[in-house]
Amino acid sequence: MGNFRILIGDIVSDEILKDHDLIINPTNPMMLAGSGVCGAIFKKAGVDELENYTQIQFNINRFSEDNYHEENMMKVGDVRITPGFNLGMDIMFVQGPRYYEYPNPIEKLIETYQNLLNEIKKNNYTNILIPSLGTGIYGFKHEDVGTVVLNLLNDFVKDNNINIDLVLYREEDKKYYLNSN
Repeated sequence: MGNFRILIGDIVSDEILKDHDLIINPTNPMMLAGSGVCGAIFKKAGVDELENYTQIQFNINRFSEDNYHEENMMKVGDVRITPGFNLGMDIMFVQGPRYYEYPNPIEKLIETYQNLLNEIKKNNYTNILIPSLGTGIYGFKHEDVGTVVLNLLNDFVKDNNINIDLVLYREEDKKYYLNSN
């Protein structure tokens, strides 16, 4: 049985990063440095090194018409693992859904969480940092997803010897993840 905790703060602060072997990066389809958590992870890992790696490894070259292959871009629910370079741990890129693009967006978000949990288990990671997926520019509200995400992650750690730290940026959002049945 693993442990589940909710941490508050900057997911790439040295204090939060220590003792973890994987960080989840809510990415954009091209696996480039973005804003929010994605941008912070790229900055801490080393933007140039990580972008070069993702573009070459997954054949997504945004600068060349000849090498640009849309079919290689990440689709909703996709999960890809890269080295973390300066982070000192691996990065799991996860393409989540945008709230406004699906008739049942929370269901699609949970499928995305399930995909990443399956990959965590398959790849034998044991100490994971996960931000609250989709609650930034993708439009999900903490109050709508908190309980379902908490239940999913709690159930996962109960059945596996894996520790998960859900990292929220703001203390006031924590209440939405504590009102679980």
